[in-house]
Amino acid sequence: MNSIVTENLAVAYEDILVVNDLDMQLPQGKITAIIGPNGCGKSTVLKAIGRILKPKKGLVYLNGDDIRRLSSKEIARQMAILPQSPQAPAGLTVGELVAYGRFPHQKGFGKLKPEDKKIIQWPWR
Repeated sequence: MNSIVTENLAVAYEDILVVNDLDMQLPQGKITAIIGPNGCGKSTVLKAIGRILKPKKGLVYLNGDDIRRLSSKEIARQMAILPQSPQAPAGLTVGELVAYGRFPHQKGFGKLKPEDKKIIQWPWR
């Protein structure tokens, strides 16, 4: 099963079309790189996938579900996007940064559970 799929995705800034008719499948559990020259739309695609930018047309699916129909919390449980900038605060470890990604899985202001700590340690365990 593909974890992220786009169908006929078109994304624009105002009237400037940056991405048009993109069909893409990102396999679940794999590391995938999106490469291309500056200004070709790599970050724009990621913003559309993460619901930061609304596509002009097309669909984005996350684990088979249309992301337009998912709550922000549900998306945050399944996916995280870490932009290149701004930079993480000085002194923040990778583990601490990954731990922030566990917040959508907590109830209220709960503490990290052993399962959360196990997930944070992947793939170093």
